[in-house]
Amino acid sequence: MADLILALLTWIAAETGLAMPPPPAVVLLSSAQMTELAYGPGSPVSEDLWASYDGSASVVYVRTDWNAAELRDRASLLHELVHHVQFFNNVPARCPAEREQLAYKLTLKWLREQGAADPYAVLNIDEFTMYILSQCPE
Repeated sequence: MADLILALLTWIAAETGLAMPPPPAVVLLSSAQMTELAYGPGSPVSEDLWASYDGSASVVYVRTDWNAAELRDRASLLHELVHHVQFFNNVPARCPAEREQLAYKLTLKWLREQGAADPYAVLNIDEFTMYILSQCPE
């Protein structure tokens, strides 16, 4: 996974012009642990949550069944690495959701470069939901 992380960080830095950070720590968690981390204790397990980033600790969490051979899994890692680059470079954001705009934009671009005909389908998300998730609450 170290080689993949380095390749993805290099791609992100080239696409954004931001400085490339050292690789984050990577921690494997079960689906239930990932869901609890993202949504709190007692939340129903989300099968769509593949990775998460903790900027305060520079840690990317990925599911134990994460598989580098799966395009979706690599895309989820890339998405969280975008956040790692954002935090390392102190990219300003009005709210955490605003950071999602660049992460989604780059994830979609990377998926298209990998040959994904429908990158939204790979991510199991639609354009409207992606837009909503990247907006600051008023």
